[in-house]
Amino acid sequence: MNDRNRHPDHNRPRRGPSGAGSEGPSDGRLVEAHSQLSRDKDEPAEGFSLTPIFIVFLFCAFGFWAGLYLTRNSGGFSAGAFDLDAPKAVVAGGPVAFEPDIAKGEQLFLANCAACHQPTGLGLPGAFPPLAKSAWVAGAEERLIKAILAGLAGEIEVNGAKYNGNMPNIGANLKDAQVAHIATYVRQAWGNAAEPVMDAKVAEVRKAIGNRAQYNPAELLKEHPLESK
Repeated sequence: MNDRNRHPDHNRPRRGPSGAGSEGPSDGRLVEAHSQLSRDKDEPAEGFSLTPIFIVFLFCAFGFWAGLYLTRNSGGFSAGAFDLDAPKAVVAGGPVAFEPDIAKGEQLFLANCAACHQPTGLGLPGAFPPLAKSAWVAGAEERLIKAILAGLAGEIEVNGAKYNGNMPNIGANLKDAQVAHIATYVRQAWGNAAEPVMDAKVAEVRKAIGNRAQYNPAELLKEHPLESK
């Protein structure tokens, strides 16, 4: 069959002026669309963009302020700077002195001693001796400190009544300052009027007795007899 008798193929796509099929856009239109998108939105940049200068300045200013704040408020970076029971400086750069605190002593007493001796200091008849108006807590401070640090076991007579209890060594796990607060509170509460106890004295007694066992009342009285009224 020759070309003259061939029927035209109506299904064959017709080519446009640029030579592309009618089914897709021409190269010219693709370039035009890409240009339009480029004008509407910038191409993403590779790598990292520079940090704005004011952010850098703000960060440096914050670091300088933080260093200045720590320098002025860290207490010389001392481990006891924020310890409420640590000794307090009398003046800046001056000598360090301990200040017995009755309020702290009361809180520590209630947490460690009140279960037996009662918040009133009157103890429990036949079980635990009173501390109120007791000669055991007045007079020589070493007697009371040793009882707190090492404990006391055996028969004891207080204000004419006898007791046979067992006082644990509650001070063994307390700081010197905390023991001093408790001893000062006990010696000045419920009508007692003895001198306060210093943390340096507690440290001295603790070093002297070491990790010894509980005292017997008779043994403790031999070292520190009760003062006559």
